Amino acid sequence: MIPSPGTEARPQMALDDFEELARRAPKGVTLQFISGKLQVKPLPDQLHGAIVMWLLERCLQQRPDLRLYP
Repeated sequence: MIPSPGTEARPQMALDDFEELARRAPKGVTLQFISGKLQVKPLPDQLHGAIVMWLLERCLQQRPDLRLYP
């Protein structure tokens, strides 16, 4: 494993430990393990869904032959 700039040569935890932690995380919490570093990712809010729908509508107006899936 090649560490990214600013990280130590050793990961914060073993991959197996991260996977177990991710399985036990409360609903609504998304964990990421990037370059050996544990990160918590917030879930998108309701505005995110509205923006996605707006974008889909605009795309389909331009190209109704496409099938877009959010």
